[in-house]
Amino acid sequence: MSFRPGVFLRGLAMGAADVVPGVSGGTLALITGIYEELIDTLGGIGPGLLGVWRRQGFAAFWRAGNFTFLFTLLAGIVTSIALLARLMTWLLEHHPVPVWAFFCGLILASIFLVLAPLKKRGPPQWLAFVVGTGAAVAISLAPGLTAFGVSPLIFFLGGAVAICAMILPGISGSFILLLLGLYPSVLAAVDAGDGPLLLSFVAGCALGLLAFVRLLKWLLHHYHDTVMALLGGFMAGSLVKLWPWRLPLDQGVAERWLWPADYARATDGASHLGLGLAMMAVGLVLVWLLSFAAPVHNEATPTDE
Repeated sequence: MSFRPGVFLRGLAMGAADVVPGVSGGTLALITGIYEELIDTLGGIGPGLLGVWRRQGFAAFWRAGNFTFLFTLLAGIVTSIALLARLMTWLLEHHPVPVWAFFCGLILASIFLVLAPLKKRGPPQWLAFVVGTGAAVAISLAPGLTAFGVSPLIFFLGGAVAICAMILPGISGSFILLLLGLYPSVLAAVDAGDGPLLLSFVAGCALGLLAFVRLLKWLLHHYHDTVMALLGGFMAGSLVKLWPWRLPLDQGVAERWLWPADYARATDGASHLGLGLAMMAVGLVLVWLLSFAAPVHNEATPTDE
């Protein structure tokens, strides 16, 4: 399979989203129409591929694993994180309202993009949407948890949980680490180059991803529209976390939501209401433009459900 520039660009978008706690790279994969290919590719990685390599050679192994897609996407994600991490950190520190408003607009529009193709809209789908919304709201409003300490086991468990969140639209893995009290510890381990802790974290990510993605792949192939309704609910609930006019409490985990005027008084500055609404509109338009890059989104195959 040849190099796909569109996949690299989608990787750039996913990497940019993963930089921000509260925004999921899975959301961008869903918006741009590659979510199911990503899940199918990750879910297909297993011992069977080694059998393909032995019987048919490396080229067949590479095609069967869809590794051109996977590594092109990964290259985009890594490139984006390397280029945008500092810029995103600076923007969130100096211009938080327009940045969060942009992501609000992006996710608000993407909810309709995800739900529009669904052919089944009965009670199971509505219930799944409500459950997904409630779960994301509960995570967004959860108070900060006491840190569990720093050990390889805790890093392993934290990585396994966080990576599952990263591939779910609307739930950020970095935000889950914040709730678990592990976000500062993980950053400190990266800065210090603590090999045992980082290897434990990566091992947890790998195991969590390979285990969870298989379940998610099966659910998508058997209950496609219900799962998509659930994911749409996750995205809707995440809007609570992305409200632009809020201030951090409890070391940045808990937050206080404000009206724009109250935000201006609390910060002794401007509310940035006009700029926030403008950036929200930019997010809405961007999703609309991205829909043309992937005109078929999240549709069940004839054998699904």
